[in-house]
Amino acid sequence: MANLATLTSEVLRLLNEATNSSVGEVGDGSGTVTTTTSATIEAYLNEAIKETCRTCIYVPAKGTITQSNPIINLSSLSLDSTYVPTDASTVNDASSMWFPLTVQSGLTNLTHCSEPSLRAYDPSFEATAVGTPKYWYRSGDYGIRVYPAPSASTAFTVYGCGVLGDISATSITVIPDDLQLKMWASYAAYKLALKNTDDPSVAQRAFWGNWYNEVRMRLWSQLDTFLRMPGSPFAIPPVTGGSDGS
Repeated sequence: MANLATLTSEVLRLLNEATNSSVGEVGDGSGTVTTTTSATIEAYLNEAIKETCRTCIYVPAKGTITQSNPIINLSSLSLDSTYVPTDASTVNDASSMWFPLTVQSGLTNLTHCSEPSLRAYDPSFEATAVGTPKYWYRSGDYGIRVYPAPSASTAFTVYGCGVLGDISATSITVIPDDLQLKMWASYAAYKLALKNTDDPSVAQRAFWGNWYNEVRMRLWSQLDTFLRMPGSPFAIPPVTGGSDGS
């Protein structure tokens, strides 16, 4: 496990900076610091967590909603905080869902289809079809549409890929192995190096970005095959242009 303090310490170690370093400070132009180094590191760490959840780490998510509207917005789902079993002191649950994999209407699994195939079957399905939902397809990047539209308020359950919540001073995120710890810290170190391009002693450490991408490729290659198939959430490798991520 790692908390914010552990990750922050690792970022500073990678940059060979002291705990009171000003490497991440942002001022207002008058000599006053408006953003501290620790706040900047926290923001970069959360960027890394979000990006890796969408590119190389599968976070199972389960959400529910009851409605009669055939369009389900992923942001409106009520996520199940107990779906991924953890002990009371850890957090490893999705805070949001970004890619749906399975949709249930009541206890019935709906069949996944595409909008073009559904329209070929029923050209005006949005206006004409009402009944018991049997099919679903992705509607936009963060929505689902079921067919036919439910004739009454219906309980839907959606399983898919989630994104971990922000890490903060009061939260602990489960780290299955040291790769994620090093990867997130490397991303933050890389961003701090880019932020300080006018300081050669820091800027030259931007190579941590290469290590971050290498680990993303390693984790991506370990994902289950069904998650990397065409049309699946991780179909595109995190780093394109090379098979090894370098």
